[in-house]
Amino acid sequence: MKGGIRIAAITSGPAANGKSALVVCIIARSGVIEGAISAHVMTDGTDSTARITSMIRRSRFREQVKLIALNGIALAGLNVIDIKRVAKSLNADFAVLTRRRPRNTLLIRALKRLSKETGSDTAARIRMVEGMSGLKLIKSGGFFVQSSAELPESVVRLAFDALRVSHIVSRGISTGESKGRI
Repeated sequence: MKGGIRIAAITSGPAANGKSALVVCIIARSGVIEGAISAHVMTDGTDSTARITSMIRRSRFREQVKLIALNGIALAGLNVIDIKRVAKSLNADFAVLTRRRPRNTLLIRALKRLSKETGSDTAARIRMVEGMSGLKLIKSGGFFVQSSAELPESVVRLAFDALRVSHIVSRGISTGESKGRI
């Protein structure tokens, strides 16, 4: 993947009301922020895949986004994203970047606990998490990366910078002030 592509960096703010969370998508290219789009997803829900796809499709950037960057595969608690389906639907590659090695077993354990506590069916979400385990995990630019394409370190850094801005915006709007690291 070459530099200069448009990256859609997506994060969610905290679930301020306990029911939904703001999702912010920063569109960036070559280190320049070109736009921001947003949506809301249900806390611990199942609507993140559809909301992300819809949010990007209805934007003026829909044809230009070539990489979807996430910091983990869940938004708003345990609202797991079927990132492979989002990427295929939008004809884009994806990258999941984290500072620490992904701990999918902990996410699966939390989903099983959610299922017991609420009676919700979490089997599909668990399969999505398990599907990520099959992807190659590399360390690039100081981050752990799972991606559908080979990404140069410069693109990984740009994706993480865009994720950082997305995190600052979503947290700042949701709570009134941003804090912490991604």
